[in-house]
Parts: sequence; structure tokens; C-alpha cells
Amino acid sequence: MFLIPIVIVLAVIFLIYLFLVAPKNKKEMNDFKTKLYAHRGLHNDERAENSMSAFKAAVDAGYGIELDIRLSRDEKLVVFHDDTLDRVCGREGKVVDFTADELATFSLNGTSDGVPLFSDVLALIDGKVPLLVEIKEDPGNSAVSLAACEMLRGYNGPYIIESFNPLSLRTVKKNMTEIPRGILSHRYYEYEQYRKPLYFLLQTLLLNFLCRPAFIAYDHRHADSLALRFVRSFFDVPTLAWTVRSAEEEHEARKGGFEGIIFENYLP
Repeated sequence: MFLIPIVIVLAVIFLIYLFLVAPKNKKEMNDFKTKLYAHRGLHNDERAENSMSAFKAAVDAGYGIELDIRLSRDEKLVVFHDDTLDRVCGREGKVVDFTADELATFSLNGTSDGVPLFSDVLALIDGKVPLLVEIKEDPGNSAVSLAACEMLRGYNGPYIIESFNPLSLRTVKKNMTEIPRGILSHRYYEYEQYRKPLYFLLQTLLLNFLCRPAFIAYDHRHADSLALRFVRSFFDVPTLAWTVRSAEEEHEARKGGFEGIIFENYLP
């Protein structure tokens, strides 16, 4: 007799879990899920990451492109990964501290390329290869995701959107329902600074209900994550591996069940 209520409680918990982690219709990912995406463009020692040169090289090679967007001080979308300039530009300050014109004059890794406008990158790619756009914005701030939606409405090429922030994807969901969006994640709890309840929820994909992703982009080194494996197998959701840096890692990522590959430092 005591087993019946226990079974009922467990069933309810399981149904709640399914509701929280469930993705949306995955059919819209058919044209994107098996692609190869050059991480921040096809960069190397001569071509800086997230530069016009790296994007042109990726287009010429026929690879899809993964890139990062954030806002400048004058609220223009620029393509840059970090929130600070020191690693790539060798100078102090945050991207948001400078105008887009100023950022364009800052050398990327000592090359002739400066920080590009997202609009210029879109004009360069012009639908020739698939685009994977990562939104970079702080929790509680939807300025980047709103600006991205507005700009991408006028872009005719194939693209999908991803972010570590499910609230950014929720904004995309509200404004561009038809565009495939994906949650970025990894095993946060392996890193001390992320051992907080919020990151546990992100790691285990329990915040999927906020944005209903059409795909999951997960650190390929964490292919054995229980949450990833369950959601992928139960819902058959497409998964992309980031960031793969060798043919050997690509082989292991594919063995781990990843369909699409976000790569750098080698040619798949």
C-alpha cells in the first residue's frame, strides 16, 4: 500500500522534470545539425579570431561560421568574444566602454583587422555559409538579443542563434519564434567559481523551459554528462560539440553522440 503514493510522487517528479528540460520541435534544425562551424571564423597565427579575414577564409573554405556579438558604447552590434579587450587587443577596458568606430581601430592580435561591425560581417557572409550567432549579454539585460533580432530580420542567409543565457534565448523566442535557438552549456561544477545553484540548473538543462531550445551545444569533453545524455536520447534533440581542436577530438565527439562540430586550430 505504501508503494502506490511513492510511485505517484516519483511519476509526478519525472513529469515535472520532463517539462523543465524539454526542447522544442527539432525539425527546424535539419539544415544545421550536422554542419561544421569554424569557431570565431577560420583563424590562425595570421588571421585573428572574430576578424573579417577569418570570416572570409571560412566562407572561401565552405565552412559554417560561429561568432560572438555584443554591444559597443554607442549601442552598435560588434563581433567580439570577451567582455574585456586585453587578451585580443592588448589594451585595458571593456568593449562596452568604446564606440564601434573606436573599436574598429583596435588591432586584433597585432593584425590589420579591427573589431568588426556585425552588419559588415553579415554583408561579407551574405548567405554563402550557415551562421551560428552567440549572444553575449549579462543576465537581466536583453539589449544585445533585441538588437540581434532586429538586425537578423533583414538577413536572408541561413543562421541559428545560441547563448549560455536562457533569458537571452527567451527574448529571441518571443521576437523570432521561427529561428532555431540553442542553449550552450557544460559541466559547470568542475570549476570552483561556478559551484552555485544557478550553474547547477544550467549544467543539468533544468532551465530549458525558459527558452525551449531546438538544439544543445555542449562542451565535447563532457559528452558523458547525464543530463545531456538523457535529454538527447529521450527527446532526440540535436547536439553540437564545442570547441573541438583536433581530428582526434572530433572523432571522440562523434563517438559521444554529437552531430555538429564547432572547431578551431585544425581543418576537419
